[in-house]
Amino acid sequence: MLIDERHFLDMKNTINQITFVPDEQMNAILPFVSKASYGKDEYFTRAGDYQTHIGYVVDGLFRLFYVDMKGKEFTKYFNTRGSFVVVYNSILEGQPSYLYIRALKDSEVLLINFKEWLNLANSHICWQIFFRKMTEQAYLQKEKRESDLLFFDAETRYRNFKKDFPGLDKAIKQHHIASFLGMSPETLCRTKRKIDNC
Repeated sequence: MLIDERHFLDMKNTINQITFVPDEQMNAILPFVSKASYGKDEYFTRAGDYQTHIGYVVDGLFRLFYVDMKGKEFTKYFNTRGSFVVVYNSILEGQPSYLYIRALKDSEVLLINFKEWLNLANSHICWQIFFRKMTEQAYLQKEKRESDLLFFDAETRYRNFKKDFPGLDKAIKQHHIASFLGMSPETLCRTKRKIDNC
């Protein structure tokens, strides 16, 4: 599928918000970029898959989740427009993914071949800095999520969710939000009534 120039420019702007990348280096990744569309409920990755590409969400929404031995789902994160979607254990260690990543609405993604992209890092330090900062951001997100679950009550967790994902509370199923926040749907409902006055 052909890449829309606007979408590539959007990804370029996002990358440059993380660290400056010269135009010639952005152009160098073009041969390794393709476009993919995912319908609602389609999977970007399933547990057991080997991930070879990093995705950049041009439009749409994805949910990252685990499934335990009893079939219960636990939401880890949401990837919204303008974010990179990736399973780090799979892409960095060559291991099968332990996560599912599923589209919650029709979505478009730019796919970047990670191996080829990593090879570019050997020729220019900007990509080394980019990958380091992207990994740091992922670690900080993980740490924040863990501290939210460990230290904060339901109301604070919900307020933080609304701040981190503006508008998402009205766009997705409530049991997905409850799963992400580590509470029952009933607790989320009571919390929303108190905070949102609904």
